[in-house]
Amino acid sequence: MKIRVEYVAQIRDAAGCPNEGLDLPAGSAVQDAVRAVARARGGRLATMLLDAAGNLNPSALLFVGDEQVEWTDVRPLRDGDTVTLMSPLAGG
Repeated sequence: MKIRVEYVAQIRDAAGCPNEGLDLPAGSAVQDAVRAVARARGGRLATMLLDAAGNLNPSALLFVGDEQVEWTDVRPLRDGDTVTLMSPLAGG
């Protein structure tokens, strides 16, 4: 299945692009998508996304469509879904 991955804020800088397509096996969950991106891009992006245990870093936010998803909620993906990865924005 094909999904779209959007990168926002500092995670976009680490990814080096604003978005990309990702092919995943049918039945993959959002966690599989995040881990696939971290493996494929590695480096700073992988460090920003995943902790040493392979779980989402608390400083990263995860969305499927417009809905924020908690890492502990196994959320199956469907063909055509958009997964957004972002770091919290701060301003003053």
